[in-house]
Amino acid sequence: MAVIAVGEMFGISGRREELTTLLERFERWATGEPGCRRYAFTAALADPSRFLLLSEWESQEALDAHYRSDAFADFQLSLDGLLARPSELTVYSLEGALRPVDTRPMDPRDAD
Repeated sequence: MAVIAVGEMFGISGRREELTTLLERFERWATGEPGCRRYAFTAALADPSRFLLLSEWESQEALDAHYRSDAFADFQLSLDGLLARPSELTVYSLEGALRPVDTRPMDPRDAD
C-alpha cells in the first residue's frame, strides 16, 4: 500500500537561504532512500517562507524507516532556529492511484 506524506514548514524569512540549502540537501538524500518514490520540497507562491513537502513511499514500513534514520534525526536538529513555528504533517495511505491519460488524438504537428 502506497503512503503519501504532506508536510508544511514555516521558515523564518531572514533565514530563508539557510533553510532552502538544508531542504535541498535533505531532499537529494531522501530521494535515494529505499522505498521512496518521490520527495520534493516546494515554496508557496504567496509566501516564500512557507514550504510544502510531498513525499511518496512504497509502504508505511519504508516511511517509518526513513523517520527512524540517523540522517532524519540530524535533519531535525539542523532545523533548530530556522522555523518560525512547528511543522505540520499528514500521512495518507492509498490502496491505488490513477494517472489520467490524454485520450485525444495526437496533433500531427507534435509528432517527432
